[in-house]
Amino acid sequence: MDRQLSQRTGQHWLALVVALALIGSIIAYNLATMRHRTISQENQRLMTQARVIGQNIQRQLEATSRALKGVITDLPGLQAPQNLSQANKRLSVLADAMPGIRTLFFTDATGTILASNRPELIGRNVAARQYFSEPQQHPNPDTLYISPPFKSVLNAYVFDITRMIPGPDGRFNGIVTAGVDPDYFEVILQSTLYAPDMWNTINHGDGIRFMTMPYREGQAGKNLAVPGSLFTRHKESGQPENIFTDTAYATGEYRKVALLTLQPKELQMDKPLVVIISRNPDAIMKNWKNEAIFQGLLFLMTCIGSSAALSLLHRRQALFEQKAQRAEAMVQIRYQLLEYATMHTVDELLQYALDEVCRISDSPVGFYHFVDPDQQALTLQAWSTRTLQEFCKAEGHGMHYGVDQAGVWAECVQTRAPAIHNDYAALPNKKGLPPGHAPVIRELVVPVIRDERIVAVLGVGNKGSNYTTGDAEEVAYLADVTWEIIDSRRAQQELKHANELLATEARIDFLTGIYNRRMFDGLLVAETARACRYNSPLSLIMLDLDHFKQINDTLGHAAGDHVLQKIAELVSGRIRSHDIFSRWGGEEFVILTPKNDAAQAAVLAEILRDMIEQYDFGSGLRLTCSFGVTRHICGEPAEVFIERADTALYQAKHNGRNRVETA
Repeated sequence: MDRQLSQRTGQHWLALVVALALIGSIIAYNLATMRHRTISQENQRLMTQARVIGQNIQRQLEATSRALKGVITDLPGLQAPQNLSQANKRLSVLADAMPGIRTLFFTDATGTILASNRPELIGRNVAARQYFSEPQQHPNPDTLYISPPFKSVLNAYVFDITRMIPGPDGRFNGIVTAGVDPDYFEVILQSTLYAPDMWNTINHGDGIRFMTMPYREGQAGKNLAVPGSLFTRHKESGQPENIFTDTAYATGEYRKVALLTLQPKELQMDKPLVVIISRNPDAIMKNWKNEAIFQGLLFLMTCIGSSAALSLLHRRQALFEQKAQRAEAMVQIRYQLLEYATMHTVDELLQYALDEVCRISDSPVGFYHFVDPDQQALTLQAWSTRTLQEFCKAEGHGMHYGVDQAGVWAECVQTRAPAIHNDYAALPNKKGLPPGHAPVIRELVVPVIRDERIVAVLGVGNKGSNYTTGDAEEVAYLADVTWEIIDSRRAQQELKHANELLATEARIDFLTGIYNRRMFDGLLVAETARACRYNSPLSLIMLDLDHFKQINDTLGHAAGDHVLQKIAELVSGRIRSHDIFSRWGGEEFVILTPKNDAAQAAVLAEILRDMIEQYDFGSGLRLTCSFGVTRHICGEPAEVFIERADTALYQAKHNGRNRVETA
């Protein structure tokens, strides 16, 4: 025995080591996966922010390009000396209207500024500036020239966006230039900063840095186009987007950097802009490192705790092994009952559960009773299979009798605790058994309690040996599980019925059985959208019973309800299956008729009017209806559509009733 225990102990320790190794491997794998996911998510997030910046800059470039083209188109009228004052005003208005543009001017072929939104620039010669010399040396009216950043008179780095002015012969005849506003681009860069360690920059395609956010001294104007820099590696890759994790040339810091080249084909930019966004890799991985430390400590505590627990388990295993096996059997039976319940009725479940209870308690007899809510009566629901086949011929399912008429086993209802009778024959005051009932030698009966009320009783009998408190615990557990499943099945059925009833009440008028107004409102939105989408006619018919109040006043509301039900029945039988018929309120109804224009809807209304007029509602009762018809107009609100039909209905009433009017 000691050898077996020692062998089992060794197996347990080996299993624990293997389990801890597996857990450690899982933790390591999860941490590696988390690290990869963190890096991947941050890469995606950085690139997304770079794209956001790029899209905003692209929209600004597109707007500026269109503005420059507009100025070039208007130049024949603006270049005349007498019109230069008007040209200055035009450029001022244009610059004020465009966020991100600080300066606008155009020159002649020699580089002299002829007009500008800034008067101090008029007359200056900019022939020496690169934004003039580049289009002069490489003229192309379709090219958008992006100058390298340069320091302005305000000591801020800016760049110009230029288009060549072609002369009558197509040759170079000057430039029109827009100088960007650095403040606008600062806002763009600032808006995408989501971490304190983040750094956003805009750079010229030749490598000159234009702007940084947050601001760093000495970065604007720095040339990044040096061998081995991340900027150079990005350009050499030929890819529009790249992500690197390396030392940044500009700052000497180790950074994760996302680079995006902005050069849309439709703008034909001579030079691209490069958006660079970066973060500190240590800041990115901070949460992961903390999680790795936490999981490492947790794993260490797990190792210590599991070792201590295993030692304690070995000392107490012998005491609890048998109880654990019984508990496992109980759980297994519970799962079997749950699985069995999915495919069988409540009665079949009860008999199956009794068979399992009898098997686990070694009892040949088993029964299950429901207790009425008043706690005064019982209803026999089921016998176990063996009880019916071998022992009991008494009346079975559905037998109903009072608690005071039951045998001594029913004392569990009064005591609200399990009843164990191991010497049934010696019990005083026991009642007789019904004819055909199985003889009782010993019995165990347990109550099932819910909300302080006994809802059921499960009993077993005639075990070969005495019943124990352990038997009572197991039988009580299975009795409770059985009731739990039965109660859940009942609740599901009640909930299903309630949901079906609520769904019906939410869309159907309770009196007439047709759609109610809430349902009609939803269908109206869908049908008007469909009609507009497919350019299909859609008409609305509104009808109201004439002098309906007299029916209620003279014949009573029951007669009025009968009339409303018959109207719903008559109209439903005459309209098309896809027409939407609804009670609008009181004695008013509406019909939404797709693919019918107003004339077709009016014909249908006339048919319904005549049909109702000719109908005998019983005892010679006849009545008429007035109709209002209109067609839907795409784009109008539903309220206007309905109001127009209501106006037509009012006109029918005003013109004598029992008629159809079209709006």
